[in-house]
Amino acid sequence: PLPLPAGRPTTVTSVNAPLIPLATRLAAWLELPSPSRWLIRTVRLGYAIQFARLPPKFRGILFTSVRSDTDASVLHAEIAVLLAKDAIEPVPPAEMRSGFYSPYFIVPKKSGGLRPILDLRVLNRSLLRLPFKMLTSKCILSCVRHQDWFAAIDLKDAYFHVSILPRHRPFLRFAFEGRAYQYKVLPFGLSLSPRVFTKVAEGALNPLWRKAVRILNYLDDWLIMAHSRDLLCEHRDLVLQHLSHLGLRVNREKSKLSPVQRISFLGMELDSVNMTACLTNDRTQSVLNCLKSFRHKTAVPLKTFQRLLGHMAAAAAVTPLGLLHMRPLQRWLHDRVPRWAWHRGTLRIGVSPQCRRLFSPWSDPAFLRAGVPLGQDSRHVVVHTDPSTTGWGAVCNGQAASGSWTGPRLLWHINCLELLAVLLALRRFLPMLRHKHVLVRTDNTATVAYINRQGGLRSRRMSQLTRHLLLWSQTRLKSLRAVHIPGELNRAADQLSRQPTHPGKWRLHPQTVQLIWSRFGEAQIDLFASPESSHCQLYYSLSEAPLGRDALAHSWPPGPNLLAQTLCKIREDAEQVLLVAPYWPTRTCPSLEDSPEEGPSFSGDGHNLAPASRSMEPICVASGRDTVDLAGLPQAVIETITQQAYALRWGLFVDWCASHGEDPQRCPIAVVLSFLQEKLERRLSPSTLKVYVAAIAAYHDAVDGESIGKHQLVVRVNPPRPHLVPSWDLSVALRGLRGPPFEPLVSVELKFLSLKTALLIASIKRVGDLQAFSVNEACLEFGPADSHVILRPRPGYVPKVPTTPFRDQVVNLQALPLRLRT
Repeated sequence: PLPLPAGRPTTVTSVNAPLIPLATRLAAWLELPSPSRWLIRTVRLGYAIQFARLPPKFRGILFTSVRSDTDASVLHAEIAVLLAKDAIEPVPPAEMRSGFYSPYFIVPKKSGGLRPILDLRVLNRSLLRLPFKMLTSKCILSCVRHQDWFAAIDLKDAYFHVSILPRHRPFLRFAFEGRAYQYKVLPFGLSLSPRVFTKVAEGALNPLWRKAVRILNYLDDWLIMAHSRDLLCEHRDLVLQHLSHLGLRVNREKSKLSPVQRISFLGMELDSVNMTACLTNDRTQSVLNCLKSFRHKTAVPLKTFQRLLGHMAAAAAVTPLGLLHMRPLQRWLHDRVPRWAWHRGTLRIGVSPQCRRLFSPWSDPAFLRAGVPLGQDSRHVVVHTDPSTTGWGAVCNGQAASGSWTGPRLLWHINCLELLAVLLALRRFLPMLRHKHVLVRTDNTATVAYINRQGGLRSRRMSQLTRHLLLWSQTRLKSLRAVHIPGELNRAADQLSRQPTHPGKWRLHPQTVQLIWSRFGEAQIDLFASPESSHCQLYYSLSEAPLGRDALAHSWPPGPNLLAQTLCKIREDAEQVLLVAPYWPTRTCPSLEDSPEEGPSFSGDGHNLAPASRSMEPICVASGRDTVDLAGLPQAVIETITQQAYALRWGLFVDWCASHGEDPQRCPIAVVLSFLQEKLERRLSPSTLKVYVAAIAAYHDAVDGESIGKHQLVVRVNPPRPHLVPSWDLSVALRGLRGPPFEPLVSVELKFLSLKTALLIASIKRVGDLQAFSVNEACLEFGPADSHVILRPRPGYVPKVPTTPFRDQVVNLQALPLRLRT
């Protein structure tokens, strides 16, 4: 529970009232849930400045000089306010010749007037650069929910809440008109101040977050959200009481404590009713006023361009494709401004007509106020893409697409091809993606960065491709986002890009063929096949085959046109044919139902058919290479062997050979040994290395008349290792079950009786069979008075061996006799 009881009034202080150190509320901070040691030490003693090197030495007293009496009066007023707030303290004259002094300088305010700022740039060079996360506009937009209510809190003198460790205060000194002062609190201008205050604020908000209070903090601006007006008022009061108890002061004049559903926060207008966010009028006018600085001028300082880029970057999150429209100006400056000039900002840049054209979208108030949608996309369509130097591949919702590079694209950089593959994939899958949130998964980090950041400056071609991609998707997709995926998890798209599978290379899964033959009889000739994909000894193939090169003297791939010709030939020749074809109810081709002389037929859901439509179904459609005979084993035996692990390792070996210019099926033994040596150096386990050897041996040609796996050199690479753990011995386990605590059954505990029963069952049954059991009501039925229990296999259970009778078996277990139960 929060330490402050409900109903306690919030402290109201005057504008320049002295600060109350957080150390006076140390007891309240100690009551926070799991406060960090750093937080408690900072509250108790003050912040210890984190130096990256030895603190700077005394270089003399640096007095601040001003240009005019106006600047002097402004600085006098600033010092008076800081003294009244107890944020600074005078340095005794005897101690003035020590510490480190920084000057003040005067800058104009946005609202008019002048603002003095302490120049700590020299001191900041000696401080650590510590990363931390601050609230971003993107995070704010994603946290808003439909019909949310808002309230905003502004903290008064946020940084001044954090005291500075007394022995580090001499590093924060300044001098003016013969007097020296030093900061007692965290000053503006210190590079670590945002990080320090954010960590303190997060510690203070921790108990509120634990009580499900939705509050976002950005330095001194905090936003409270709730799904109802009453809940927002409750949470608002809770936050105010909590902050008062911790000693954090609220600026009620700048805070917006009345519940609303449309609020201005950090330069954005958030509307939870229409779920939109746009720039505020003030922020819009700031961009337009900055653009006026370029009117009727032939050259302006680089600082003016930098200021404009800052306004654009701040507005980009709530303007449609804001970063994308900012990139042309960035690149225009990047090509013209030397690197050394960016820090100074004094270089004058000519404003050419080309430069003015780059301002066009930002000079339109309608563009600046167009807004973007709020909230997160809870559902999105995933597209996997991957290119190679020869082509590209993509997979979406089980559908595949691929293509080849031609012409100049063969010479493009792989990063450009990655981005182009995304564009081509989205175009190909547009019917499935239109007006939906799309998530692209690719193994190229540059592509992810260019899509999510809406362009970049490193590659001009990638910037052009990104612009074309995002402008194309803006009117067709709800949103487009990219994430990185490891290459080994993107193998489907990778395979499509490297070796676009010829439709004739696919084959029906052997189990599907057996199902067809069991119903219609076994076929004798495979009309469209290859040496790897044929299911019959006699077949027609584009390569050399017993019966010729082409069954119907027509070119592949088999499509609607060829299917129609096939049906005509079947009718003309009156042959008995087992025809397996895709289910195309919407295609304009002759249907089997139109043929009066057809035999029996059956249709499925399309998942067991050859992928002429490029449907990726790895369960029932297998590549011919993945189902080759192993060492002459019978087909029935091969169908029971799990080859997924072999196929994965073989694919890795194929990729490795391709990168080394070797033939994976006929490479010398030295190449295989080099591959295995690399795996050994990566500290693969002996069992994993054995799987690699077995996979290569299953596909590789014999060497000197023997398999790769039995070659002496391969055996020496991975010699047998002694088993430090004894192997499973059923007789030993049975002897152990005959004694305590498993015997005698009359007095054994139910726990050990259950363990004994489970162990006995597991000793005689396959693990795959035991997976059929389920405690679902449809699979588990108790008899009257618990006299027996009936176990039925799960409906979706698929055993490793498809022909096992256990698949349809019902187990009826009788209860123990009454004499044994007692």
